[in-house]
Amino acid sequence: MLRGWVAPFVAVALVAQLSAVALPGTRSVPAFLGSCGVLAVVVGLALVLPRLGLQSWVQLIAPGGYLIALALLFKSQNSVSTGLQSLVLLPIAWVALYHRPIESAVLLFVAVCMLVVTSWLNHLSAAVIARGAGLWGLTGAIIVVGAHNLRHWLGDAIDEREEALRHAEALGDVARELNSTLDPERVIATAVRCAAGIASPPGSRARRASYCRISDGLVRVEAEYDTEGECVGATWPLREHPLLATAVREQVPTSGALDPAGLGPTMRDLVSKQGVAHGAWVPVIVGGELHGVLAVAGRSRPLSDQEVSRCVAIVRIMELALANALAHEHSQRAAHTDPLTSLANRRGLEQLVRERRARRPLAVLAIDVDGLKDVNDRHGHAAGDELLLQVAAAIGSVLRTGDVVARVGGDEFACVVFDSDEHGGVYVAERILDAMREAPHRGQPPRISIGVAGVGAEASLDDSIRRADAAMYEAKRAGGMRYKLAGADLIPG
Repeated sequence: MLRGWVAPFVAVALVAQLSAVALPGTRSVPAFLGSCGVLAVVVGLALVLPRLGLQSWVQLIAPGGYLIALALLFKSQNSVSTGLQSLVLLPIAWVALYHRPIESAVLLFVAVCMLVVTSWLNHLSAAVIARGAGLWGLTGAIIVVGAHNLRHWLGDAIDEREEALRHAEALGDVARELNSTLDPERVIATAVRCAAGIASPPGSRARRASYCRISDGLVRVEAEYDTEGECVGATWPLREHPLLATAVREQVPTSGALDPAGLGPTMRDLVSKQGVAHGAWVPVIVGGELHGVLAVAGRSRPLSDQEVSRCVAIVRIMELALANALAHEHSQRAAHTDPLTSLANRRGLEQLVRERRARRPLAVLAIDVDGLKDVNDRHGHAAGDELLLQVAAAIGSVLRTGDVVARVGGDEFACVVFDSDEHGGVYVAERILDAMREAPHRGQPPRISIGVAGVGAEASLDDSIRRADAAMYEAKRAGGMRYKLAGADLIPG
């Protein structure tokens, strides 16, 4: 690459040396040979100096040396009025392209001085010298200014291109990470972490991000990430944060400085604790409705427009990933949930027990609603649904947190009581029967039949459910409104 840079300049210099021999001819052979010798040294220096890693002003030796070669070349012609005078622009162009502006200015000054001195030695008039120096100085200045402006513009363009590529690559990583999960909580946590990083300049440790949910005028921080570890979690009234309130009300990205005087007391304490002075708030819209707001805060300086645009880009990707995750969650919930009672269905019951059992002893209750068909025939299906909802509520009022109740058929329910045995199951059955008697439906308590079976730590849940079902049908045949323990005598209601 270095040879490629030097070659055009060397080629022009060699053509100039040859042309000086041809026309009008060399009048001073020693001066011409000296010019050739200096030119050879200059070419060698131009190739070697950049490889040595020296400071750029040291590398001015090569273009400065070429000015000496030119002075000797002019001496060999006994004149500076030949076409060779334009060669002064060669070292000026080189320095303008590959050196700093101050170095270009210094070389331009030296080149003009060389022209003045050589013109004076050739006995040119002061007016001619002044005119030549002025014109060549202005021409060189235009070249220097134009070249450096072009380098600056190209440098900015390259920086912007590299930044755009980095931005696109980072957003690609964000998109892959956000779409790698169908868990809404993980999507939110990932987006918050990525926003804290991608909205920061490389190496910055002054960014934090959080995800806020808004409900009934209250803001709750659902997830947060801080590069300095300050994650506090909080809830505050939306009215205490005017910029966030604007983003929520208008559903458009908002950014700006946090003025403590305009914040509420809770927000003032949070801002002081976190050391946050600036931020951006980007609404997250899913299904046409506001799901939350991604907040990215700055401590040391305001977020630039470019950083805010990155946050917006993250949110757009997040909206798609979150919509997919929520749709998946809804379909999973629908597949495992009874639509009438919102209890687990049979598939949901099996999944919940599988997740929570962990070799724990259980008690299983199979419950059947007696006379549901008669209620539907006599009062309509709405009354039957009302009865089922009442039975579900009564059963749920008896169970502990963590126990499971499910609707596993049209008029059938099942309960799983954890860390219990058959005696604990019997106790729960008795309480369920009492709850039914205390919650009459259309003037009459709902009638149910219950079968109870214990499940040891190593026993099969399916076998125990079948035993509880068999016991339940025995209780039903006996008239209902009673329970039956599998393998034991029938207990009257």
